[in-house]
Amino acid sequence: MKDQGQNNSRGLTHGAEFLATWRRGEGPRALTEYLFPDLSRDSSSSDKAKEMLSDEEESALAGMVHFFLQTRYEEALAEAERCMSSRYPEIRDFALLAHALINVAQQKIEVTLNDFVVLQQKLHCSENRRAAALNDIYRYVLSVFFHLGEDIAPIPPESIPYCSEGSRLFVLYARSYALYLLQEYDQALGVAEAALLMAANRHPLISIYLNLAASMAAMNLSHFKRADRFFLNALELASPEGYIQPFIGHHGPLQGMVEKHIRDREPKLYKMIAEKVVRFRSGWTEIHNPQSSTKVTNLLTPYEFALAMLASKGKTNKEIADYLHISINTVKSHLSTIYQKLGISKRTDLNQCLNK
Repeated sequence: MKDQGQNNSRGLTHGAEFLATWRRGEGPRALTEYLFPDLSRDSSSSDKAKEMLSDEEESALAGMVHFFLQTRYEEALAEAERCMSSRYPEIRDFALLAHALINVAQQKIEVTLNDFVVLQQKLHCSENRRAAALNDIYRYVLSVFFHLGEDIAPIPPESIPYCSEGSRLFVLYARSYALYLLQEYDQALGVAEAALLMAANRHPLISIYLNLAASMAAMNLSHFKRADRFFLNALELASPEGYIQPFIGHHGPLQGMVEKHIRDREPKLYKMIAEKVVRFRSGWTEIHNPQSSTKVTNLLTPYEFALAMLASKGKTNKEIADYLHISINTVKSHLSTIYQKLGISKRTDLNQCLNK
């Protein structure tokens, strides 16, 4: 995976060159078509036929997705703000959700919380059925990933027919993640694997997320080889475009996958991921549990956090050593440092600390 950064040689530009780049049937432009396949043919908001997306709208929507996935947050934010003034409610709401997530990554918590308030209000007054269905998805996603005072409720069945195939697959990814949080790892893995079968030969982005969800579940079932395979599948799909955001957002639940497969092989890439993990994890914690008196995310390095996650899930020192290809003494040394930083004295206290 290439070091993208601000000088990304594959970076996008606006206008004709931008659109020509993605009209080959790959990348974020194809993703927007996958998520909003019939956008121009909906007439539920007006009796007049809507025009096709303009090049400017399409460019902004594709850029928002692409730049966010590359962790080029400032550029993604600019495109999201352009999309938030779209004439299409589906695009406006999607952009608002993206705007919130970008600001989590930048630790702009007040902006994120305001976005969530506005988005929650929109969930109850959608302008058409397709927008309402997408908003049901956004409500579900927020309840899964941020626990904003709501139970993790399923998507209403009546909303599903109005969702695109890409949206439905994303719901299955979120469902797998929800089952993971409920510690129903067998079911989480089953949902992710079934969705991967349905996602075959479709846009690769959803498969990145589904493979990561499957890897998380497999790790907790101690199916290490399967977990490796799913993670490497995701990495192979993400590498051509430098899409590192999925690995940042899933760093903790992946329990050392980034450390095992990227840290030594691609140190520059690992450094970039590790730096952004710290910021994203800290922002997520502020949303998830602002009352936490001990910010574990600020106390541990990404490597220490990954090792602590493995230990908290019941993995022995030998299992951790074998998995990360380090010595048992190195594991013990890291755990000792972790205990000291967290102010605990035994392994059984780890789970409570990591889930505050």
